[in-house]
Order: sequence, then structure tokens, then C-alpha cells
Amino acid sequence: MVKAAVLYNYFEPLKIESVDLKPPRADEVVVKLAASGVCHSDLSVVQCKLPVPPPVVLGHEGAGIVEEVGKGVTDLQPGDHVVLSWVQDCGSCYYCIGGQPHLCESGVRAVMEGKENVFRKGDIEIARMVGVGSFAERTVVRARGAIKIPKEAPLVPACLVGCGIMTGVGAATNTARVRPGETCAVIGCGGVGLNVIQGAALCGAAQIIAVDMVDQKLRLAKEFGATHTVNAKETPDMSGAIRELTNGVGADYAFEVVGAPEVITQAFMAVRRGGKVIVVGVPAFGTDIIIPGAALPLEEKWVVGSLYGSANMRRDMPKIIELYMQKKLKIDELISQRIKLEDINAAFEAMEKGEVARSVIVY
Repeated sequence: MVKAAVLYNYFEPLKIESVDLKPPRADEVVVKLAASGVCHSDLSVVQCKLPVPPPVVLGHEGAGIVEEVGKGVTDLQPGDHVVLSWVQDCGSCYYCIGGQPHLCESGVRAVMEGKENVFRKGDIEIARMVGVGSFAERTVVRARGAIKIPKEAPLVPACLVGCGIMTGVGAATNTARVRPGETCAVIGCGGVGLNVIQGAALCGAAQIIAVDMVDQKLRLAKEFGATHTVNAKETPDMSGAIRELTNGVGADYAFEVVGAPEVITQAFMAVRRGGKVIVVGVPAFGTDIIIPGAALPLEEKWVVGSLYGSANMRRDMPKIIELYMQKKLKIDELISQRIKLEDINAAFEAMEKGEVARSVIVY
């Protein structure tokens, strides 16, 4: 039996319960969780904005220690320290062979369907969110979704590499490939947005404009590398403010990390001719984005999506851990509070109020 936070119905609090954990299949491993971040995507499932059907153990930002391996697993063994990836690439499809494992056909399909049941409560089969289910003391994941990291790396901060850090830093370094001296606007300064900011800083961006409606988040943004801030609550014309800060030209890149169609439109208006909008936030399914059609050819603006920081997990996750160990990347500073699993619903409330960058469950 393991303790887990289970979502039984949308729009209801998670229930902390003891559940059974199924044994691993040949290609899976059992991981004892050390920590799990509480990400906005978890809340989006509760609010039915992401189509993950309950009952399900939420959580997708985890790190821990391998306890048991399936009979077909050869590259991991009990005792290995791992960060969990919520896209488990197959290694053989069109995208994996082409160097885009984050777009793996089977991996993304598993994320979208969320139907894999590795937990059970009596006669009730319970799924693991996006192949992870890190709101549990132990979980079962595909071996390809368990990324080995050095044992000297502390597991509590390492859990955030599993989503927020990889998604944010990768959006700047992999998707946009920001070059030294370029200008970036980052709209939305939660956990992922802060990592876009420090990713842009790692790339050598000359100007990083942080945009949010919460002063506390804007203060954090400065600590993570923002050179300028804009409070969107006090500035009705956010895109105009960004253009003004870039000498009327517009930003080279505008990263939308909110997931709101109207904000994506404003980001489009904030970039220069030839500039790129990098959409990191996930709008609710069924929503559309409105942008001026003529500006696409006449101003050569780009709108680009960024899934999971366009990352190669086996290459990029250990690289991020190494940057952290060398004190070139902030992770500890992202953790607003360390909590118990029983505090998960309160953590969601704090997230909605904008009081935290990241809450981390420590097991």
C-alpha cells in the first residue's frame, strides 16, 4: 500500500488515501518518490482544462530512487537516482529518429489519453497522470521516463527539472534559441515563466522584460534575471509597454506562459517585425487564438509552440542538473514552501492566489 492524492471527480479536492501499486511491467520501474513539485498543469486537470480522466493520481514533476526494475530494463537498477519525464519517448518513431523525442508519437499519445492504471483502490482502477503520478509515495513509470542523474544531486530541488525548469529553460534555449544581445518579453512569471527568464539570461539576452499582474512575482523575476518589469494590471496596453521598452521596435521574442488566447494575441502585437511568439502556456482545449492575419506575411511574424522545452530529456535534464550544481541555474530559489502530501489542496489554493512560485511535496 502507498499513500497517494487521488482525483475522483473534476472540481473536487484531492483525497489522500492508501492505494495498491501494481508491479512493474517488463519495460517499467518502481520509483520511491523523494519529492514532487505542484505544477499549474495539475490544477488544470482538477479544473477540467486538460483532458485527463479521473480517477487519477496527479503529479508529473517528480524525482526519486529506483526500487525495482522490470525484467526487460537494462539501463537502470535499484538505487539509481532519477528525474521523471512525462513524455516517455519510444526511440523508434519518426520524431524520435528525427531528433525530436519530445514529440514522440506514443509518448504524446500517452500524455493525452492518461488511461494507464497502475494504482488500485479495492475494485477501482486508478490512472497515473501522464505516465507519472508523482503525488504518491511510490509510482510505476516506463524506464524511458526515468532519467538517471548523479547521486550527489539533491532530489528535492531536482524534482522541478521534471517539468517547470525543463519547460521554461528549454523554451529559451531550445525552442527560441535566443542569441546573445537579443530582447525577450516573458508574459507570466509563475514557476515556468521564471525559468524562461533564467533560460534567456543563460543565452545572454540583453533585455528581459517580465510581465505579470502580481508584484511579488515581478520581484522574483528580477532575482531570476529580468532587466525590466511590467505590471499588466496597472498597464492596460501591455504590448505597447513592451514596444516602448524596446525603443519602439518590439521584442525579438515574446514568451506567453499563461495559456490565455487574449494574452497570446497581445504577445503577437509586442514582437518586432520578424519576431517570434513562443507559446508555452496551454490554452483550454477548444479555444481559438485571434491574430491579425495580414501581419503574418507582411511583418513576417512567427507563432511557435513549445512543448516541454523542445527537449531531449536524456541530454538536457542531466545538463540542467549540472548547471545547478555549478550554481549557474537557480532551483532552490523556486521553492516557496516544502509541504506534506496532505497539504496538496492548500497548495493549489496558494497557487491560484499567486502566493507561490512552486510548492514542493517532500516525502
